[in-house]
Amino acid sequence: MLSHPGRYLLDGYRRFGPVYRLRLMGMEMVALLGPEANRLILVSERQRFSHAAGYAFVRTVLGDGLLFQDGEVHRRNRQLMMPAFNQRAVNSYLAVMLDCVERHVDGWADGRPGRMYERFRALTFEIMARLVLGMEGNLALERLARLNDDLAKGSAAFLRVGVPWTTYGRGLRARDELRRELRGVIRARRDSAGTDALGLLMAARDEEGRGLGENELLEQALILMFAGHETTTSMLTSLLLALDRHPETLARLRAEVRETIGAGPITLEGLDRLTALDLVLMEVERLWPPISLCQRGVVAEVEFAGHRLPPGTLVIYSPWVTHRLPQVFADPDRFDPERFAPPREEHKRTPYALVGFGGGPRLCIGQAFALLEMKVVAAVLLRDYAWRLAPDDPRPVHVPTLHPRSGLPGTVTRLRPDYSNNPG
Repeated sequence: MLSHPGRYLLDGYRRFGPVYRLRLMGMEMVALLGPEANRLILVSERQRFSHAAGYAFVRTVLGDGLLFQDGEVHRRNRQLMMPAFNQRAVNSYLAVMLDCVERHVDGWADGRPGRMYERFRALTFEIMARLVLGMEGNLALERLARLNDDLAKGSAAFLRVGVPWTTYGRGLRARDELRRELRGVIRARRDSAGTDALGLLMAARDEEGRGLGENELLEQALILMFAGHETTTSMLTSLLLALDRHPETLARLRAEVRETIGAGPITLEGLDRLTALDLVLMEVERLWPPISLCQRGVVAEVEFAGHRLPPGTLVIYSPWVTHRLPQVFADPDRFDPERFAPPREEHKRTPYALVGFGGGPRLCIGQAFALLEMKVVAAVLLRDYAWRLAPDDPRPVHVPTLHPRSGLPGTVTRLRPDYSNNPG
């Protein structure tokens, strides 16, 4: 379960069906698996499940942001945050995303080896820090990135002893330092909100004209900082690995970018026309969802597949399992982006079959942001660069998000304008 949660839960599905009980490190849980379970948890009976109770294990480190809120508090705060993450706002972030991507990727293109996972992580963290928090300056960003790394590792630590030398203890210390840093950012910007996500959030008001208080802003900023780049980093790393393993797909995407965008500026209109890239990103989400399992706590009795779950039950559902079911996706272990194209559209035949970003009213608030960011990174790499990955076995680590244990070593080189040195 700790080394590969998705595979473990899928084995249980094959043995016991979509509902079964399991115990892990003294905790008793119930697995609810498959599209119908996703529909139950995400939509039809969502009020009977609590994010706060489901994620009590990590909230001590990650705080009480939107991801862990329920009911009216969540509804109000999500409504306040939507202006910063709707499509119009996200589209306005393109110039900053392009600036960050072009600068970072150009810095990689010296032929020297580097871990692509760490490179993507540094890139997505800067994009998040500039567009979500409105922060600038390399030293400040490096410090925040280190603290965020300790926070992420601390949230996934199973030894919950808060002494300084443990992973959990470092996570708690990072949380406290990040809160101090973010509180300073919020106080400094009280009179000049700005157009980044934090600025829009500071300016937002609910139906009664009330905004978020300083402590509420702090908790939302902390979770946005954590969630705003970890999953995107995971998917970009998986995308690079997939294209390395499937050169025919790489060649098709390179041709699409050159025909659609060419040598001109990368625009929203051009990115929208990269339909083959859209299919590949969906297949990456399906085969390698950044988060293998999600948790909820039952707060009102609910029934599923003939089983009654009382309040207090800890429930798990799994994108990884749903995405690997042969009755949902044909030949599910095969990389096949065309499964999402008409007329097949396998994800539409079964509701709540593709849930890497969640689903229903609580669909990931940052989905549009993440998709645009990934398309910008992919377009720049595909049009102007080539890469080679080290021939090692990228054994996966699944907690807190999917990534290769090796960090995916590789080199990046710039292509000549006529693409005559293009290995693809």
